[in-house]
Formats: sequence, structure tokens, C-alpha cells
Amino acid sequence: NLTCALERYAAQPTREVVRPPNQLQLTEAELAEETAKMLTANNPAAPQNVAHFNMKERCYKFDPMVEQVVLHYGSDGWLLHKGGEEARKQADVEKAEAEAAAKFQAELDRALRDKEAGADVEPPDNSRQLRNRFNFSERAAQTFTYPLRDRATYTEPPPTATVSGASSCSPCRFPCNL
Repeated sequence: NLTCALERYAAQPTREVVRPPNQLQLTEAELAEETAKMLTANNPAAPQNVAHFNMKERCYKFDPMVEQVVLHYGSDGWLLHKGGEEARKQADVEKAEAEAAAKFQAELDRALRDKEAGADVEPPDNSRQLRNRFNFSERAAQTFTYPLRDRATYTEPPPTATVSGASSCSPCRFPCNL
């Protein structure tokens, strides 16, 4: 029983080529013939005549090159290569933040121990802990060439109507005398 299992395990699988019955039969010359085909990365669905307004020249301009990129799958993430410069900078920042947090916690623990011992001690200043953790800068502040902009806005005035008439005090007094 064990020898049969070993024989089945040691036996090499046989390879069978299965061809569909309607496959085209080619001659040796046709099989040896080489055909060259070139693949292009042009997007057939991309528009050919895209026009953008040029603020500097104040007219529409056609773009000679249309972007041919088609994104089939996209996933946003924050992956950094461990050996890269950005990864080292991020590790340094995280290390500095951890050291600052540990130093603040040690000061806080020391202040609590001193307070429990009866000494009149101020707690450490935690204002440095409330800093902005994001390096935010507005995009408009990053441009050096400011586009020309119109300062005035023209709108159609709302429709108006002329109302005229006369009034006196007597219609106002009568409802009060009831």
C-alpha cells in the first residue's frame, strides 16, 4: 500500500496538448513568418480639441497635447521607503515628538510628586503641546505669478416699478377706535 503511494508520488505527470476542433491549421512557412505589431498608449476616448482660457492673453487656446492617461485603479496611501530621505525625516520628527512627550510627562510626574509631598509647585506649561501638527499653507500664498483678474462685476439690475399714491392719517386711526 505504501509502495503504491510512493510510486504515484514519484510518477511524473503526463502532458497532453488539447486543441479545439475548429483551430486553424497553419503550414510550417506560415508558422515561421514573423509579423511586427506596435502597441501605442494613446487613449481613443481622449478628446482631440481641448481649449482652455488663457488669462494672460485673454483668449481661448487649444492644447496641442492631450493627456492620454487612464487610471484603472487608484488607492491613496502614505507609503514611504524605509531607506529614503523622507522616511528618515519622518522618523526623526516622530522621535523628537516622543522625546518631547516623555519630557513633559516626566515634568508632570515630578510636579505631582512635589505637590503630594506638600510643596507649592506650579504644574508645567502645556501650551507647547497644543501646536499645529500639520504644515498647512494656503495654496494662494504659494504662487509667485498672480493671474490677472477683473476687479468689477457687472450684473443686470433687478426689475423696478414706480408706485405712487396718497395717504392720510384717518385710515390708520379708525381701526384703533373700535
